[in-house]
Amino acid sequence: MIIKTADNLPKSDEFTFTAIDFERANNCQSSICQIGLCVVERGRVVKCAEYLVKPPKRICFFQQKPVEIHGITYEDVADAPSFAEVWREILPDIEGRPLAAHSFRDDAKTLEAALRSFRLKYDYKAAGYICTLELALRAGIHGENNKYSLESLCERYSVPLRAHHAGSDAEGCARLALKIAGELGIDSFRKLAELSQPPEVPEPDLPDTLSCADLEELEKIHQPPQKQEKHPPRRLPQGARAGPREAPPAPQPGGAAREGDGDERERPQQLADARRKRDARPAPPEKTRRQKAHKTRRAPAAELKRSVEYFRRNGRKNSMRLRGRFR
Repeated sequence: MIIKTADNLPKSDEFTFTAIDFERANNCQSSICQIGLCVVERGRVVKCAEYLVKPPKRICFFQQKPVEIHGITYEDVADAPSFAEVWREILPDIEGRPLAAHSFRDDAKTLEAALRSFRLKYDYKAAGYICTLELALRAGIHGENNKYSLESLCERYSVPLRAHHAGSDAEGCARLALKIAGELGIDSFRKLAELSQPPEVPEPDLPDTLSCADLEELEKIHQPPQKQEKHPPRRLPQGARAGPREAPPAPQPGGAAREGDGDERERPQQLADARRKRDARPAPPEKTRRQKAHKTRRAPAAELKRSVEYFRRNGRKNSMRLRGRFR
């Protein structure tokens, strides 16, 4: 796969972009419940906004973990507009401008899923984008305890932030990008975005045609090393056969007793004691006739007939529940 970073870079050197952030109601990518954006014009923050969004009806449920993170519940978005309505309102601040986000890959997936859900089209890659997380990683800038989270990086530069509030996260991301550019001495937004992109991978030089000998050489080069067995099996020379195992030497009469001979002598006595205890146990009581027939009981013909009629009237589910009593 050839990565062309020039296609994803902003077209202008001015620090004019829009930072975005999304909060979701559940694990579904398109379940956006809050949108935040921060508009930057030539290095100055000119607008910050935050919108509550009601997720689509089929995925409008709030899981416990996301609610514990951002604190938004269904009651907060019950009367909120849909994503399509909010998108039409914020599109003038996004269209034709580079986008910025902390961990832009996740926000891009969320944006694509939401646009696809409402059958909307927008190519955010055309104007370029910047990821402050990748920018901090490649520049070697981190917060306390080597953390690269937005909260830690904003704390490093004394940027005010309310974590997991979409509007505050978007503003913190925008100001963080400006702070990193100032620390690195970069005066071009295009260069800053280029630093946050993965390095360009050159296309390998390969001949037009490869012979069978060339393919064999490539296979030898890239062949994984074979694992050596810890205990390789013993191999006999060709034509030889394995003989019978040698029996252990018999104890000589009058010789010294070997270690463990006492245990072998006591074992028959232990087995006899165990049999005696087993025979002394009382026998379990015999099962009654009703207990024996419990597993094989079947419903009378009249009740099965009523079950079939109930199935025809009310469906398979209730009928199976009724017939389950006779199994």
